[in-house]
Amino acid sequence: MKKSAFTLALFAMLSSSLSPAASLWDNPVFQKKLLGSFGYSSEVEPSMSETERADYEQILPLLKDDPDKALKYLEQLRALPNSSARFDFLIGNLHFQKDRKQEAAKEFIKALEKFPDYRQAHANLAILYAQSGAHQEAVRHFTEAIRLGAVDGTNYGLLGISYLSLENYTSAEESFRQAVVLSPDVKDWVMGLVRALYMQERFTDVIALLDTMLKKTPEDDSLWSLQANAYMGKKDMLAAAANFEVLDRMGKLETAQLSTLGDIYVNENMLDVAATAYLRAYEKDGGTNVTGPLRAAEILLAKEGYKASRDLLQKVQSGSSKLSPEDNRRVMKLEAKIGMAEGKEKEAVEILGKVAEQDPLDGETLLLLGGYYQRESNNEKAAFYYETAGGIEAFEADAKVRLAQLYTGMGKYADAIPLLKRAQDIKPRESVGKFLEELERFMKNRR
Repeated sequence: MKKSAFTLALFAMLSSSLSPAASLWDNPVFQKKLLGSFGYSSEVEPSMSETERADYEQILPLLKDDPDKALKYLEQLRALPNSSARFDFLIGNLHFQKDRKQEAAKEFIKALEKFPDYRQAHANLAILYAQSGAHQEAVRHFTEAIRLGAVDGTNYGLLGISYLSLENYTSAEESFRQAVVLSPDVKDWVMGLVRALYMQERFTDVIALLDTMLKKTPEDDSLWSLQANAYMGKKDMLAAAANFEVLDRMGKLETAQLSTLGDIYVNENMLDVAATAYLRAYEKDGGTNVTGPLRAAEILLAKEGYKASRDLLQKVQSGSSKLSPEDNRRVMKLEAKIGMAEGKEKEAVEILGKVAEQDPLDGETLLLLGGYYQRESNNEKAAFYYETAGGIEAFEADAKVRLAQLYTGMGKYADAIPLLKRAQDIKPRESVGKFLEELERFMKNRR
């Protein structure tokens, strides 16, 4: 499944609340699980001889109070012939508690070699693998632990995380649903279910699940944001906009989200509202970064939102004491484009002339000037600007097509044909190809 940019952003947002912590033992859930595994249950653990059981009872208090001393005693007991797998497991637990992962894994594996159905060894080894990012192995051991009876929310939830990391979203969904049933108050498992559904593009289910969560915690801005993204995935853009507006009232809407809100309003042809959203994004960013509002002004201009575009430009000009030369030229070009669109071509051409003086390699400006003089039937000036633009690599194809059109209008058909051929060599286009074919046919029939 191909992921869009905002899908990846959402993926990262959800991942931050689901990945095991850098130190597993910072999490009280895992602390409790580990401490619980120091206990003994004869039904699901390897047997111990009466002597081993007596030794175990003596060591048990040391496991919490003096783990280093307990480790030494356990090493001695494990060295005895036919020692219980329970001692290997306890040694592994002590290493795991000290974040010595490789040593812990070796000990858990030794315990499983002696007693393959060792439920707690499977469960703890799975947690270790999940923490280390070895998710394929984690899945194998979580599944085995659950088969052996380790049915709890933590095991199912961590199994879900491993499935997510392996991009097995259907299995992840099933695991998180079990985790939610067993541990309904653990938000991480609900968020895992949200992510599993989202990655299957089941946006309606995601929205419904988030609705339930928002009824309980309407102040949680992350939920409003996630639901907005789900609405966008469902192509319900105005519903997404409503969520963004809620976030804005909460003071939690980020600059990028405000820009996205503006884009939504543009696509819905709500240009004045879009301009307001873009302005909010600009102001939220401190009024110093003009890249966003200039991009927004260009978008609005393309949608014929001339007033909205001009309002943004005026805000940029009044709010930024220092525009870079490049940004200043960009503002001037936008003003000229708005002027041309509104029929104020002479004023626009004056501005474009200044831009061309400041940056003689601005191909877009040269093409705009060429187009103006062509409409004014000043073919000489139009040809000059098209030829100049044609010397700039990025604009050569378009400039040559414009010049060919100019020559055709002047009756210079023979001069137009090589220009069109060169344009097609650089950037093949169906419309230009048809123009060239018709022109060649016309020239052939004239002979």
